[in-house]
Amino acid sequence: GCKYYLLVTNIYHSEEFNEPFDGITYAVIISMGFATFENIFYVYRGGLEIAFLRMLTAVPAHAIFGVMMGFFVGLAKFRRHSATLRWTGLLAAVFFHGAYDFFLFQEIYPMLTYGALLVLLVGLLLSLWGMRVLSNLSPFKEAENPLARKNEMEG
Repeated sequence: GCKYYLLVTNIYHSEEFNEPFDGITYAVIISMGFATFENIFYVYRGGLEIAFLRMLTAVPAHAIFGVMMGFFVGLAKFRRHSATLRWTGLLAAVFFHGAYDFFLFQEIYPMLTYGALLVLLVGLLLSLWGMRVLSNLSPFKEAENPLARKNEMEG
């Protein structure tokens, strides 16, 4: 919720937020800042083993959840029904983060811990799709890349 709050109250109305993909960009930046502080806390308490595990899972997880939130916030800025889209972004991030944490922190069935990797994989695939969608919506995207055309003519 804190990451969403920072994004919507401090950046959403900024003139620098001028295309849908900016929702992803700013959400991931905020998420990485949060992950940095969270990792310092966990590593201080758990040592190098925890640092290694968090580097492989928690850092990418925060980026993925940031992309999910940013996708909807980016769409919201330039669409009608923006409040619904913004809340969808928050709920998507909370749902995936909650599922990830559930699989990691439950202690009843150790094999369920691998479910966190499944959550990350599904989240990654959705994030890659969302980044492609918003990239295609960019008002700054050229219809044709002149550099690609130049290379075709030379080759």
